[in-house]
Amino acid sequence: MKDFCNIKLIYNQLHSARVLIILAVLLLTACRSDDEGIIGHQEQKVDGGGASAMSFYLLNEGNMGSNKATLDFYDAATGTYSRNIYGEANPGVVQELGDVGNDLKINGSQLWAVINGSNLVEVMDAQTAVHIGQVSIPNCRYVTFDDGFAYVSSYAGPIQLDPNARLGYVAKIDTATLQVVAMCTVGYQPEQMVVANRKLWVANSGGYRFPNYDRTVSVIDLASFTVEQTIDVAINLHRMTIDSQGFIWVTSRGDYGTTPARLYVIDPASATVCAMLDVPATGMAVNGDSLFCYGAAWTASDKAGYYIVNTRTRELVNDSFLADTLADRIATPYGIALQPNTRDILLTDAGDYVTPGRLYCIAADGTLRWSVRTGDIPAHIAFINTSFNTENQSNDEDSLNYICHVYEYRPAPGQFVNVLPKYEEGDDAQAMADKCLKAIGHNAGGLVTLGAWGGYITFGFGRSVENLPDAPDFQIFGNAFSGNSEPGIVWVSRDENGNGEPDDLWYELSGSADTDSMGKVLYGLNIWYSANAMGDIPWIDHLGHKGVIGRNQYHTQEYFPLWLTDEKLFFAGTMLPSNMTKNGSTYVLNALRSGYVDNLPNNDTAGNSFDIDDAVEIVGRQPVGLKKIDFVRVYTAMRQQADNIGETSTEISGARIIPK
Repeated sequence: MKDFCNIKLIYNQLHSARVLIILAVLLLTACRSDDEGIIGHQEQKVDGGGASAMSFYLLNEGNMGSNKATLDFYDAATGTYSRNIYGEANPGVVQELGDVGNDLKINGSQLWAVINGSNLVEVMDAQTAVHIGQVSIPNCRYVTFDDGFAYVSSYAGPIQLDPNARLGYVAKIDTATLQVVAMCTVGYQPEQMVVANRKLWVANSGGYRFPNYDRTVSVIDLASFTVEQTIDVAINLHRMTIDSQGFIWVTSRGDYGTTPARLYVIDPASATVCAMLDVPATGMAVNGDSLFCYGAAWTASDKAGYYIVNTRTRELVNDSFLADTLADRIATPYGIALQPNTRDILLTDAGDYVTPGRLYCIAADGTLRWSVRTGDIPAHIAFINTSFNTENQSNDEDSLNYICHVYEYRPAPGQFVNVLPKYEEGDDAQAMADKCLKAIGHNAGGLVTLGAWGGYITFGFGRSVENLPDAPDFQIFGNAFSGNSEPGIVWVSRDENGNGEPDDLWYELSGSADTDSMGKVLYGLNIWYSANAMGDIPWIDHLGHKGVIGRNQYHTQEYFPLWLTDEKLFFAGTMLPSNMTKNGSTYVLNALRSGYVDNLPNNDTAGNSFDIDDAVEIVGRQPVGLKKIDFVRVYTAMRQQADNIGETSTEISGARIIPK
């Protein structure tokens, strides 16, 4: 058994001492053993359904730290409830959905699941739940969509109480390419969002900064993607929805003590709070002019209430939409949705947070239609007109053009090391390479950090890369954006000995700095990093220069790779000159002209393309004339550190061979 079990109450993001006390009790009384794995795909007949009801997916959050988020599906046409369908739909995906499923939405043909603890958004085919790709977003929370873009809220920092926790942000993602195209800083620990009047409204909780909660809604202009206004509402904001009149409803969870949970209404036309209701809503859903919600005030009783509010009159019209006998059966209401056509209420029960929960389908008169066992902590529902189909329609030929092998992952120390990908006790070098493959292989769209200067990853595609005449041959993607370029150098190799391993001679792809910065590029640098548990990481190079990879308040894990047993890590290669300038208190990392990874945004096709014709000898720098390659290595090419953004560290989010 592990030393402790991270109970899903941490989902509440450690919002108060009250939550921490409950958590401590549960840790002592309700831990799971390690051999209690995710239950495989199971089906259960629960109801005849019918043409009027809609099918839906249900995301079970799973206990934090257990990697047990699961996806269920209800087929309304047959009345069949299927548990844990993701594994069957995606037999080749390692570790399934990940750690803590925090939101679920359908956008056109795509199904998006926000996986908070795994720092990623999983994108699937909405008809089949087959994996399409992933987007890496640290401590991601919720997603919404508008005009071809997804918007994901992020706490930005690690999952922990911290009075100095950093501001959060919203990431703007192109839904076609699954690339982050912009980020906008908002308030502290942003939660749900809605789009109204061509603006994005973001509820900020400030939960990590207890007892100094945030109390604002950030208003982002979608055209410029900048915050144009900040509205003061109430402390610890969380859920948001829009009623039939276009008004925005937002929940305040209070402080779980003297300040109760309440409902607030925002007029998007004037960007002002126009109403407050003394209703302790912690979850809500709208149908017509009715807002269904549940919650507890916390100040007087932990018992939840179930309310209906008229959104036009803003009056409480029903103080319990459940029959008393049914209300007594529900231990922990955790999610709510309304069948669009039948007005049936779908209410989830998280129970004790550590064992499978239940889903209740409730008729308009408050009586039970049916219920079913779910996964751990059922929470988020997305409706769809479909029947679940696990047939994978992937194009095998095209899949060979993406990363299919990660041979070695050896990052230098850095602020994202042991996080992207996540190190877990017992992981060895092979396990970490496998996690890298899951993150960036097969067009997954995840993110892997290479740490400080010299840290690298070695990978291969599903076939050799041919050297096309007068054209680039392959692309490598990172997470660069304007003012944040962290260039990595590319090495390539040919499998001359035919053993399928990257143990032949390496060559470097010459980039623009070789001509643009002549005399400033340092070739043949050797460096050593020394382990220093939970401290700054010292380094020294062969020229006698010394320094440290400094820790910062935003990333508090160990910076030295924990799966590597060496007391010192050695790296060698080319070091590019600094690209860092300072604008007031802000550091800017300027892009180089061409030839480097994580240097230009992913939508810059030319900027992320590489030509085998650029291969030169690492020593001597002479062109080598390769006809094709089999292996690629990318390493961080700059040694620099800024106070507020840490060390420069190349990140990689995938690669592909350019089709002929």
